[in-house]
Amino acid sequence: MLNLMEGIIPEFDRKGVARGPSGSSVTGIVPTGAYPCAPSTSADVATQPEYVIIGANADSMYERLMHVMDRADLTGPEFANNQYRVKRRAEIEDAIVAWTRQRTRDEVLRVLDQVGVPAGRVATVQDIVASEQVQERGAVEDVWVPGQVPLKAAHGDEKDEDGGWMVKMPGVAPRLEGVQSHTRWAGPDLGAHNREILCGELGLSAEELNALVENRIVGGGK
Repeated sequence: MLNLMEGIIPEFDRKGVARGPSGSSVTGIVPTGAYPCAPSTSADVATQPEYVIIGANADSMYERLMHVMDRADLTGPEFANNQYRVKRRAEIEDAIVAWTRQRTRDEVLRVLDQVGVPAGRVATVQDIVASEQVQERGAVEDVWVPGQVPLKAAHGDEKDEDGGWMVKMPGVAPRLEGVQSHTRWAGPDLGAHNREILCGELGLSAEELNALVENRIVGGGK
């Protein structure tokens, strides 16, 4: 991890700067970061913004980005080099966010590809589940949960006459050649081990346990 943290050591040694958290941006390189886009109209879950990574940190890339954004006011000598842009970081970042929020992730990627500005999509969980590679590798699997069907999942519930439902979960990792590994158990129901732990291990009586459940101090069954 230390080798992935870029210039924090020389910054501290030569400038006395202790770099702190910077969110989705890269401190000291402007502009580089993740920027929100308008939700895709085809997305099933359209309440969360989608994100793109934009790395217009070379001077010429920055110029092209600002021009395609129609923000020539953020170009010129005061923005010509990274050291100047760092001082105007908030202004530049706000302008990029205002531009990307008006466009879908695919639109932003298409426009930036045409002008030669490096950009890439940030995968959402929806992208991950639908990924052909993830599906082929079995990296996400359906696990059976017996019992009552809970709140309806985004993709709809699958259940049989005896009750129960399927839930998608990350598959077992790492994948080993010749080993057919899978998740054997989705986990217990809420409160399934109340009596075993609270009475068997902590010494509560059955009446005390019943009172805790009835008063909603502990959840699940008795």
